[in-house]
Amino acid sequence: MVVAGVGRVDEGTQRVAEFFGDLRGGPAFLACLTDACYARIGGGGERGIAVLNRAVMLSPRGIDPVIAAHELTHVELHARLGSATVPQWFDEGLAVLVSDDARYLQPAGTGDRCRVEPAGPLPETLGDWLHAAGADPQVYAQAGCAVSRLLATHDVHALVAQLAAGEVLPG
Repeated sequence: MVVAGVGRVDEGTQRVAEFFGDLRGGPAFLACLTDACYARIGGGGERGIAVLNRAVMLSPRGIDPVIAAHELTHVELHARLGSATVPQWFDEGLAVLVSDDARYLQPAGTGDRCRVEPAGPLPETLGDWLHAAGADPQVYAQAGCAVSRLLATHDVHALVAQLAAGEVLPG
């Protein structure tokens, strides 16, 4: 049986594989075609969520290449970081960039991809991120902008390796 949306999830997975060069995370994908299903597996109002580094859960509104790539990017980044941590704005901004989320980025090839300039320090912790994103979803655009500019001058593979070794993000 072919499950609706598999091609869209595959397209999102391909985006992540192309960005990183390969996939190391290997999470299970749980995609729900109804809101009731998503609620049963623990989902809320979001389109999707990465559950630790073990699963990507997608709501009916998240069975989409952008959302699948966004959530898989979180898993993939953490698979490469090991026990190292990064600021939440970097984690989310990288997911925005890899997923090529047009809600938050200018189209590729336009030079600076920023839609919204960072308006000051971006949230470092998950709790602070959730609070900020709940108040203003454009914090995703700000984080995507910051990461896009950072990766314009730093190789992502070298940067992730440095972060995994315990170094901090360049200032």
